Amino acid sequence: MINLFLDRHDFLFAVEGFARGSHLRQHVWKEIVFKSISQMSDDDIDFLWFFMRRDIFECYFYELNGKKNTHFGYEDFMHVLAALHRGNRYMVTFYSEIEHKQLQALCYRFEGEYHPLYLYIDGKIVGKTKKNSGLQSFNAFVPDEWIKAVAKRKTPENRYVELGKEEWWNDLEIYDNFKTTYNG
Repeated sequence: MINLFLDRHDFLFAVEGFARGSHLRQHVWKEIVFKSISQMSDDDIDFLWFFMRRDIFECYFYELNGKKNTHFGYEDFMHVLAALHRGNRYMVTFYSEIEHKQLQALCYRFEGEYHPLYLYIDGKIVGKTKKNSGLQSFNAFVPDEWIKAVAKRKTPENRYVELGKEEWWNDLEIYDNFKTTYNG
């Protein structure tokens, strides 16, 4: 295991390089960016979300001869954008059929499902220790039949969003509809 300490600029440059490399983009979103969320401040998350949306989005979504197309890896890229978007946060209360108890999770919405970032019991993050951040699995989601309540969190301001690009920050439907928009 190699531990690297990168500032947000170096991290973004590395991720962009991985995303543009055909054989490297396969794992960058799930194994590098998603797993790093727990180490980021809210400001770091906002920074990365905006510059990845602005600078990397077109690596995966493009138009050719009037037809919208995608490149390999676009689903994982969108999954990570959804996870990074702090306006895409929901506190979900559900009854776990696995643990047989009611839990809460801070989730983000992606492809019509609520994906947990962190589980909570009695107001504390489940599994958070000195060696474990408590961040849930990339592919985890809360089944609809378990959900008891969903409370949308207030959308915070993102100081990095440039004038004229505010629609990117305000459009949460893109995380549920990108497949029909680009491959429909």
